[in-house]
Amino acid sequence: EFKLMNRQRFNSLRIIIGLLLLVSGLQVPAYSQGRFTSYFDSDSFWRSIKVLDEDALIAADADTLVALVSNRVLDYEDLKFAKEVSEPSGQLHYFLAFVKEGKWSIKACKDLSSLLERLDKGKSLVVYTEGYGKNFPAGLFRAFAMRAQYGVNVLYLDYPSINSTKQRLGNWRFVLKEANKAGVDFVPVLDSLYHYPLREYHFPKITLFYHSMGNLALKNMLKNDFSAAFSQRKWVDNLVLNAACVPAKGYTQWLEQAHFARNILIHYNPEDRTIKGAQLISGNRKIGVQPGEKVLDKVLYLNFNRFVGDGHSYFLDLPYREKMAQPVADYMQRVLNGAAINVQDTLVFRPLDGESKYELVE
Repeated sequence: EFKLMNRQRFNSLRIIIGLLLLVSGLQVPAYSQGRFTSYFDSDSFWRSIKVLDEDALIAADADTLVALVSNRVLDYEDLKFAKEVSEPSGQLHYFLAFVKEGKWSIKACKDLSSLLERLDKGKSLVVYTEGYGKNFPAGLFRAFAMRAQYGVNVLYLDYPSINSTKQRLGNWRFVLKEANKAGVDFVPVLDSLYHYPLREYHFPKITLFYHSMGNLALKNMLKNDFSAAFSQRKWVDNLVLNAACVPAKGYTQWLEQAHFARNILIHYNPEDRTIKGAQLISGNRKIGVQPGEKVLDKVLYLNFNRFVGDGHSYFLDLPYREKMAQPVADYMQRVLNGAAINVQDTLVFRPLDGESKYELVE
């Protein structure tokens, strides 16, 4: 089963990445992460994105399609229409984003329901929030990659996480502010999902996936009780804090408020070079490096160091990265499809630190 699943996953990913790179004519090995992200912010790439009106028809046979909700300021008279600042009022914009023959298109939609109606019935849904350094196209590319690699529906929550007018430290402060604001701005999306007949109409499993500084949005939402309205029952199968660039001090107090989640998964790496750098800037320990000894009973703590070295973004196969280790790819396939994780399965997990934390088995 897993061999077939992985073959389908890699074939899908190869197709979508091939289509994306076909537009640019780029050679993947020549591209570091920084240059790859910069490419997506080039005038030529922005010019290739087609913006469709709300009443436009979209290709029924699109190569891949994701739902997108953004709190950015939009200005369609500008080539780079999705600005590097968020709407002060918290206004949200809804889009279907799809790739057809290597060309990107986004279609405005009126609300979340109109997005969900276009996603694949019978496939699990991942609500995906990214971290530092993603301009609009670079973040959307990752959403496309997640959709292609894991065969899940993706609802990508996009907020400004880099500003080209600021230097490194200025951007750090900028993202601290914007990620926290996103925790408030996207509450209506989660509330709408809570009230939507998800399983009856569309999606058998639901996963909320927060990466890196995107976890600040989760923290702000839980710590300030913005999730109370959609916490009356457990409707999220897996809540994932992936490489969380969030202070470890006191995190159990706010994470305990995630009453809407059946399972909570903390992915960490003690050698994560990116988060170690963030610790130097902020002066505090982060969950994604070492969540500490005070653990929550309902939380699975998984140490990825064995397979990812000093890596930080270890949940996607991307053109500028080494291929994911197979145990990591298999595990992420299960988690993003909403499966319950059984840490007693000794073929997959090995206990660490007195069985409070685990690692994957080769």
